[in-house]
Amino acid sequence: MGFWQQDAFKDALGTAGDPVVTPAIDRLANEGMVLTQAVSTCPVCSPYRGMLLSGAYPWKNGIVNNCREGRQDGLRHDLPCLTDVLAEEGYETMYLGKTHWERNDPLFDERGDYVGSTEAPGGHRMNAYDTYIPPGAGRHGNRYWFQCVKDVHKDPRVYSNDPSRINGKRDGEQHRPKIYSPLLEADVLVDYLNNTDQQRDTSRPFSVIWAPNPPHNPYSSTKDCDEVAYREHYEGKSNLLCRPNAFNTGVESDAANKAGYYFANVTGVDKQVNRVLQALEDSGEAENTIVVFTSDHGEMMGSHGDFGKLQLYDEAYRVPFIIRYPGRIQKRIEDLKLSPVDIMPTLLGMMGLGRAIPSSVAGKDFSEGLLYNDWSQQPKPASSLYLGYGNRFKGVRTDRYSFQIDKDGKQLLFNNEADPYQMKSVALSDILQADRDFLMSELGQWLEVSGDPWFDEKKFADVIQYPG
Repeated sequence: MGFWQQDAFKDALGTAGDPVVTPAIDRLANEGMVLTQAVSTCPVCSPYRGMLLSGAYPWKNGIVNNCREGRQDGLRHDLPCLTDVLAEEGYETMYLGKTHWERNDPLFDERGDYVGSTEAPGGHRMNAYDTYIPPGAGRHGNRYWFQCVKDVHKDPRVYSNDPSRINGKRDGEQHRPKIYSPLLEADVLVDYLNNTDQQRDTSRPFSVIWAPNPPHNPYSSTKDCDEVAYREHYEGKSNLLCRPNAFNTGVESDAANKAGYYFANVTGVDKQVNRVLQALEDSGEAENTIVVFTSDHGEMMGSHGDFGKLQLYDEAYRVPFIIRYPGRIQKRIEDLKLSPVDIMPTLLGMMGLGRAIPSSVAGKDFSEGLLYNDWSQQPKPASSLYLGYGNRFKGVRTDRYSFQIDKDGKQLLFNNEADPYQMKSVALSDILQADRDFLMSELGQWLEVSGDPWFDEKKFADVIQYPG
């Protein structure tokens, strides 16, 4: 995001900001609060989304791995989610974009139309990973539905309960408009905010979750991104990789080629965010609306010789989190270690709906701290939990350290103050005894709080060994 290069923000992360053009997101950052230590907990699509929606950890919400064919992972239909609560409280609710929280069952015909049965003409999947969610409990209270499926940015498979948006088709019939998906989704959202087609009752408050797919891979050519953004800002640039841990890794030349397309997708999304923010202004509701910008995970882009996510490294694990609430939240940089399970209760608290937070929510309501800078009722956590994919890695991040351990006892440990780009792992024996004890204590309590199988199986005690 571009604002990390501005004077007010450039020292907040301890590392360099990427040369990305994001004027709309920059505007949000300058009008609201920027959290510098928000994390994804499990930096991959489905587990993050399950935690965000439910406020519960993977072992409780049903999504431990990415939802895909051959797996049983899927967000529990009986678990009350953020949008379930808002619908019950009288909100108009809208979801558009990527979902990736439903169990992927073969309930489609060969054309990709939903039939709801594994028997012919059903028995097919419309996609290997994300899948269409039919009306019912799986939509978790979202009344207006516009779902884009598949990681093909200019050819999304669209399903909606608004036939005017899908060429008159019914909910469950696949529509392929072959339009850059953030542009398509912004068109729908702008009309929703303006209530062009009378899709919402303007006497009621509204809730929107918009989940664009880009800048998710693919990002290998102009076919994968906003071509205008690429040509205006990134084509021919040779200085796009500014992180020292992206060099001498063996993939830096590939990353240097791909970075421009990735950044063009970030800018492409930003262009549509600008349109949506303008529509919110035009609707007259901007001063009475909470706007949150965040992400489910980061992108390695050559750092440490890797692409994608699913890493303890900050490039994948830390995520943007900006919140604008006019007249209620003052512009500032905040170091709260916010996790995805905390988002649901914190937003409900901000909206005056703290009484409606379900008992199944494991996250904390930090609304008092964010609104009034009062942390007496709910103190800031001293660390954040890290979960590797499935059940293979566990870890914890504090102000100073990032620590990871696997089932065999293999460890990674970075001193983020001395080594902000996490280029040299140190041994536990190299740090103070008090620091070692603190890391182990924090990790142990997170495993207990999250209901992690390692804690139940006492696996944690079996694998943690260090001198002293």
